[in-house]
Amino acid sequence: MGRLRDIKTMLGWQFAPARMIEASHPKADPALDDVYMKRGLILIHIPKNAGTSVEDALFDYRVRHRTWQEIRDNCPMAWAALPKLAILRDPVDRFLSAYDFLNSGGRNEMDRSFGARMIGQKPIEIFLEKFSSNNRFRNTTMGYFHFRRQSDFICDGEDVMVDHLIPFHLMAEGLVRIAGIRPQALAHANKTTGKRTQRSDLPQASIDQINRFYAADVALFAKACDVWDTVDGLHTRDRGALG
Repeated sequence: MGRLRDIKTMLGWQFAPARMIEASHPKADPALDDVYMKRGLILIHIPKNAGTSVEDALFDYRVRHRTWQEIRDNCPMAWAALPKLAILRDPVDRFLSAYDFLNSGGRNEMDRSFGARMIGQKPIEIFLEKFSSNNRFRNTTMGYFHFRRQSDFICDGEDVMVDHLIPFHLMAEGLVRIAGIRPQALAHANKTTGKRTQRSDLPQASIDQINRFYAADVALFAKACDVWDTVDGLHTRDRGALG
């Protein structure tokens, strides 16, 4: 049965990627509203932004990768009452983290099947060449949550739907200031095994390509860093994180 399931999954990524992407979305969680209300804070867990570690520290519960719309619909009481938080990461660093994570097998069978079909142990330069030149391949890749734009999780058009944006490199400082979470409470969860691809491994042309396809995230991350550096890092939405 396991071998048959693996074959069906591989064929699904080859012939029905939209169905496979839909299957990767988290199901409604009736307990999640209470989890958020008990903590007094909503985390929008953007993949490959250390969200599993933050989940553990904030909730000791898997809130999973949900867009702001999914959280609003799943958790109407919490959404109406509580501040919202997200961690933002440099788009190139996040892209390489997702590539390494899925190339090494990911976390579960869905990740493993996606990595086997879409990456298949391709060197980063081969993967990027196909990502850049093949629209269908790129759309499927960017539809999978690990490669999905960060802005898809937290923005409605150009409107940022969260109150606090913490740049990834300032995560420990930001969680102290916003949520009272001490750095020692952040364990490194979901760690990628094996060789890590570095930005310095890429030619500038490849970096430019990633930034072009994730242009909304580039602007969002830059503005979040600017806001953090020039004010107290709070109330990002009120200060126009995309404006």
